[in-house]
Amino acid sequence: MDPIETLEVVPHPVSLIESMRAVGYSVEAAIADIIDNSLSAAATAIHVKYDASEAPFVAVLDDGHGMKPNELTDAMRHGSRNPSDHRAVNDLGRFGLGMKTASLSQCRKLTVISKKAGIISARRWDLDVVQQTGKWLVVVPKPADLAHLPMYGKLEEQTSGTLVIWQDLDRLTAGSGDPQNEMTAKMAALFEHLALVFHRFTQKEDAHPAVVITVNGLQLPPRDPFLGTNAYRQELEGQTITSERGKVQVSPYVLPPICNLSAPEIETAGGREGLRGTQGFYVYRSRRLVIWGTWFRLVPKEEFYKLTRVRVDIPNTYDDLWALDIKKSVAYPPDPIRSRLKQLIPHFANTSKRAITYRGRRTNNGPYVPLWNRIEPRHGTFRYEPNAEHPLIQKLSEILGDAEQRHLQMILDFLGTAIPYEGIYADMCGDSRGNEKEESIKELITMAESLLEVTGLPVSRILEIDPICRYPEFHEAIKGGLEK
Repeated sequence: MDPIETLEVVPHPVSLIESMRAVGYSVEAAIADIIDNSLSAAATAIHVKYDASEAPFVAVLDDGHGMKPNELTDAMRHGSRNPSDHRAVNDLGRFGLGMKTASLSQCRKLTVISKKAGIISARRWDLDVVQQTGKWLVVVPKPADLAHLPMYGKLEEQTSGTLVIWQDLDRLTAGSGDPQNEMTAKMAALFEHLALVFHRFTQKEDAHPAVVITVNGLQLPPRDPFLGTNAYRQELEGQTITSERGKVQVSPYVLPPICNLSAPEIETAGGREGLRGTQGFYVYRSRRLVIWGTWFRLVPKEEFYKLTRVRVDIPNTYDDLWALDIKKSVAYPPDPIRSRLKQLIPHFANTSKRAITYRGRRTNNGPYVPLWNRIEPRHGTFRYEPNAEHPLIQKLSEILGDAEQRHLQMILDFLGTAIPYEGIYADMCGDSRGNEKEESIKELITMAESLLEVTGLPVSRILEIDPICRYPEFHEAIKGGLEK
């Protein structure tokens, strides 16, 4: 067999490195990529600092195990790791491109200083040097040049760690007459982004201690999109999907109805996109949130599903199957797992629908008495009409004569016909109904007193009548008010 003729085609350094800057990193995703390296290095404290007042910079300092000079040189190499190589369970990297590509997408000068075994070493990618020489040359800064760099003094004080510094921030401050305001605006989403993406690291979880992460001195707050501290949250039965690559753990949750959420909880669970926009799967790769608020086009996002959150934990052995990109911001499940997830969605979503539709009500054939009945005259259509068997309506009917009863029935028919469905739906799509509790309790006690006076029913029965039954969290207070 004749040998294959080959030609070595070496990439042009300037063209390739400038092209790689346009991968599409946002500044918050780029900084998150740097923090990934810190976590992979077993850091317990990570500090992000940025400033544009004089010489603009962004710096990330960790107290991880650090790198020796030869390790640092290799870490500065583009493609320093084969994505197919086996890696440690807690390794958040993959391509060996993250730190370089993420950093150079925002700046023209990347300096990395690391301390290990008492030795401090530094390497720098300077795109001006690459452009002048046309070669993949990394600068070795002189020790005297390091002292004035931000947070270098703190690195010296540590036993080990790594400091990443961005300078010449052409992308962060490009075209701005006021670099400080420009950087502040572009960094506006950073704090909440990092708090969400690394929320499982900043809190103690099983055998994993909490990691301190700060941004300009402010520690990231706890951000749990599943609202684990809320007593009304429902945890559904999970599943483990096993293959030769490892285990994928699926853990579904249904958030409480809006009325059982505080304003901070609504903000935590919904953020800028609201509860409806953030429903769906939350995919974690080695505890790091990769993608969230999506059903992977398996089902559309709907109002009735907005309380559903499904945590999906995947090991890094699934990276290629999940089509994980360099930025770790895109992932898509492989066919076998996607099929399993699709089968589970109705179970998750139906519980969410019941939480919205039947909040505080009994959904079986128990003694719950609704004020409105849902009527389905034929499949695919529905309407609502007042329940003539509601105790208040029954009591009124008993004291009316025949003519008045006909008028009452006419009023009930009009009420059922004139329900403003479109307006109600538009209001329900909003998430601004979290402060009902204090306003409602007095009104509910007054309603319950009226029901007791008019119907003469026992207190236990009053609590089962709509709308009193919708607020089980107030039943003890209502019962106490009625007994007085």
